[in-house]
Parts: sequence; C-alpha cells; structure tokens
Amino acid sequence: MKGIQAENHEKSKRNINDRYAVLKKTLSLYVMAYLDKRFKRLKAIPRHIILGIGICVSPTGIPQYMSAQVSITGDIYPPISITPEASTGLSAIYVLHSCQGSTSLTYQAKNTTHPIWYTFGQLGAAYAEPIPENKIDYSGAESILNEVRSDCGYVIEDGNSRTYFWIIDYSEYELLLSSLSVDGDSDCYTTILNLGGDAYPIYYYTITGRRGELSREMSLKYTTMEYSADYQGYREIEATVSLPNADGAIHCTAALCDTEYTLVGDRFLREWGLPELSVSTDVIAARRVEAHTSAEQETETFDNQQRTSSGEGSASLGGSAPVEISFIADVTPAAIFTEWQVSTHPEFEDILLRDKNLSFTRTFRDAGTTYVRFMAADADGECEHYSETYQINIGESDLHCPNAFSPEGSPGINDEWKVSYRSITEFKCSIFNRWGICVATLDHPSQGWDGKYKGKYVGSGVYYYVIKARGADGRVYNLKGDINIIKYNNENQGIASPQP
Repeated sequence: MKGIQAENHEKSKRNINDRYAVLKKTLSLYVMAYLDKRFKRLKAIPRHIILGIGICVSPTGIPQYMSAQVSITGDIYPPISITPEASTGLSAIYVLHSCQGSTSLTYQAKNTTHPIWYTFGQLGAAYAEPIPENKIDYSGAESILNEVRSDCGYVIEDGNSRTYFWIIDYSEYELLLSSLSVDGDSDCYTTILNLGGDAYPIYYYTITGRRGELSREMSLKYTTMEYSADYQGYREIEATVSLPNADGAIHCTAALCDTEYTLVGDRFLREWGLPELSVSTDVIAARRVEAHTSAEQETETFDNQQRTSSGEGSASLGGSAPVEISFIADVTPAAIFTEWQVSTHPEFEDILLRDKNLSFTRTFRDAGTTYVRFMAADADGECEHYSETYQINIGESDLHCPNAFSPEGSPGINDEWKVSYRSITEFKCSIFNRWGICVATLDHPSQGWDGKYKGKYVGSGVYYYVIKARGADGRVYNLKGDINIIKYNNENQGIASPQP
C-alpha cells in the first residue's frame, strides 16, 4: 500500500484525463462531512466518542460508505466534537480536556490489513508522516495509539478510505482570568480593556495547511442605554459582545451610562459542565454622549394660503411664513453641556442663536433656508454629539387680490373675498364703499370679508381695498384695487347701504 506522501507524488504526475480521481477526492470530503453530522445523532458511550467516517470507492468507481470508528479513552471529561466546514477536509476537530496520562485512540478497521496512521502539522496532510508501527498496538481489527499528541492532525488510512481529524489539548490553552481594567487609550466612542490572564486563540490547520481558529465564545457583558420610542426616552439595556478569544486588548463600543465590564468564558468549560470563569472592572464612568432629537411644526391650514414645498426627508420643514417649530432633545447621563444652534449656513459657520435648553420653540419669518442642530458634550468637553441638521425652507412672499365675489350666493362658492398669499408676515387691509366709509378691516391674510357691514349684507356694486403688507423676504406690498359684488339671491332684503 502506498503511503500518503507517495500517493501525493503520484497524483502530481496524473494527466488531465484522470479527472475522475480528483472528483472522487472532492466528493469524499463532502460525504464524510455529511455522514459525520448524521453519526453525531447517536448517543456516545461515556468517555468515548465516534470520531471518523470513511468512504470507500469500489473497483467499478461507485462510492461505497463504510463506518470506521475511532474512540477516545482515558480523559476525565468527554471529548468535545466540533464539525468544521467541509472545505477544511477534516471530518472533525476534537478538544480534549487533557492529553496527559492514559489518553488513547482506538480504531476499528474494516479491512483485513492493518491501517496506517499518520500525523500532520501546519503544512497540511500532504506532508504527513507515518507513525511507526511499534507505537501502535494491534489486536485483531483494533489498532490502539497510546501516545496521543495534541495540536496536530491525524490521518488513518484503511484500505482506500482515509479519516482526517485534528486533536487539541485544552490544558495547553487553559483559560485564566485574573483582572480586567480600562486602557488609557480608550476614547469617547471605544472602550479598550486589558485582561490580566490568558485567553489565547485556539488554532487548527486544514488538510491543505490553511489555519483556522476555534472560537472560545467568550462574552463581554456591560450595561448601556438606547432610546425607546415607547418609553419616550433613554433606558438601560444589557449589552453582550461575543469574542473568539481575549488575546491582547479588547475593543468594544463605549457605554452610554456608568457600568462595569465583565468578561465570562468559555464554551469548553460550559460544555464540560464546569464553572465558567469571570472577571470584572470597577464601575467605569460614562464619557460617551448621545442625544435623540425631534422637530414638530405647528401647522395652520388656510384655504387661501399658497402651498409651498419644503423639501423631503425628516429634516425638511418650513413652507409659508410665519412657521412655528418646536425642537426637543433627550440626552444620555454624560451630557452636561447642551445647546441648540441656529444658522443660515449648512456648516454652521455663523451661528445666529444658541439655546441651552433641551427644548425650544422658534418662529421662522425670513425667506430662505435656516439650519438647526443640537449639540451635547461631556463635562470635559472632549466627547461631543451633534444631531442631524434640520433644514427649514421658507418660500418667497406673494400676494394676489381677487376683484369680485358673490355673497349670499351658493354657500361655499366664491361667497367670501380673500387674498391669495404666501409668506406674508405683516398684513393690514381696509375695505371702503364708494362714499369712503370703511366697511371691513382685516388684520391677517387668512381672514376674509363676507360682504357684511354691521351684520347686514351690503348692496351690490363696486368697493375698494387698500392693503399694506410685508413678506418674509422683506418685500413691501402697497396694494389698491376694486371689489365687485356682482350677485345676490335676495337683493332687497336686509341690505345695508351706508351713505354719508
């Protein structure tokens, strides 16, 4: 029987017409991985575990499955079996609590000839070395390896089938947690923790020599805060960060409240039913600052006000002036300095107004675009938070006056005289009859004249308006014109015709 090294040398000489051999090897890896999962459903005998699955190819080229069993004995805790990705070529990775003492591997062969054992390291199975036969005890179909090495791979060649697996001795990576402290290089957004102890990464190598890592599945736990719309404020939550190892500095998102950080691990202790180790920092004062902000526009709807688009998005506000907007902020505990800022520049190069309250209301009267944002900082002023920028767009002013209407006509249809306007901030309108008597006065552009004077409808004919107004853009309006009352249902009933 050829050894693995000889076979690999032989494979390198095969020509392109021997593609089936390559296909057979690839198929065997995936089938082994699949069958390995199926066998794990069986209940293992205490202190034993089903290890390998082989595949045999008959002379006709048709794969035939065979059950080749390897058991591990002698360890005080049952081996932990981990199924890696099929691309690793490994049927399993086995973590032993300790390989010291009487740990042994037993293989039950399915062929009449003795199986050949190999070990391989970081270079992969192509560089596997055979284990001398005098290191293996043979008894019938059983072969027993008593000197088990850790941090290496094993290959068992049984006829045309091979089983690949990797052995890890946990005692060589034993978890030690003695202290946990905050590093001085931590900043406003990232907390850096230094561990006193050992939580090294646990590596293995695939049959092609590619390095992989077994995650310890350690947990870093601490308290932070998040904004809750239901709670309408920030509330504390428990945060958990999963870590594959804790070798070197541990980085995590800084907490939003005072908290202690606790490191707990690891998965192997959990699976063996042993107490997990943990270590905590002192309570660390929060430095990170965060704020939740909102803006609510007081909406007044008038049928004679021209509609103005104020843009799209949550930060788009405004329309026809004057516009009243209330701004509200909710902050985390580390926020000591707070300030709303109002500017006409998107980068806030010129700040027109600073308001230190968490909420404030402002009426926007000037045409153009105004920007508002919220800023919060910690006690040292080193950690800052800026909210989204709210953009308030006020349209240019406009004012138009109709010249006719029909009071007492069809209800709701041209039965009131009103101007059409946009962004008018000052307004005064007086309406006179032909004798110069003031029959109506309007103080807001949304107001209208219903055609009455002293509670009674005036007669039909021509009336005159005089308007003095100012727009949000500074434009001054001095308008004069006539109003024609052209239709009545009851011309002679209740008509007030004031005369000198």
